[in-house]
Amino acid sequence: MDDANSWYKQGNDMMMQEKNEDAIVAYDKAIELDPTYTSAWNNKGIAMFRLKRYEDAIACYDKTIEINPNHANAWYNKAKALRGLGQSYLDKANEDRVTAAKIINQSLAIFESAEKCYVQGDILSGEKK
Repeated sequence: MDDANSWYKQGNDMMMQEKNEDAIVAYDKAIELDPTYTSAWNNKGIAMFRLKRYEDAIACYDKTIEINPNHANAWYNKAKALRGLGQSYLDKANEDRVTAAKIINQSLAIFESAEKCYVQGDILSGEKK
């Protein structure tokens, strides 16, 4: 295939089969042949979004918007990708918070063990009865 539209259609076929990585390759070929092919840029962004590659998706939507600032779907898709990226940051923060809580609980258990050791040391040295 040596025309952008054929590669674009192949990308769409790959997306329908949920073969997003293959779709990206096909869209890249379409874009290589026609760098202003907004539908290929937009759909490449959709494939990236499906793979949770939000920053890459946003870059594709930005390119689509650069070529055609009135491309409504690109704006909508960029909004979804930004929300996805934002949510991924919240999820990471939540994971860190959970990890922090586990570490705090482990620390508290260690301090409790340490306190028991201090008490036992006091008992053995005659400081407490």
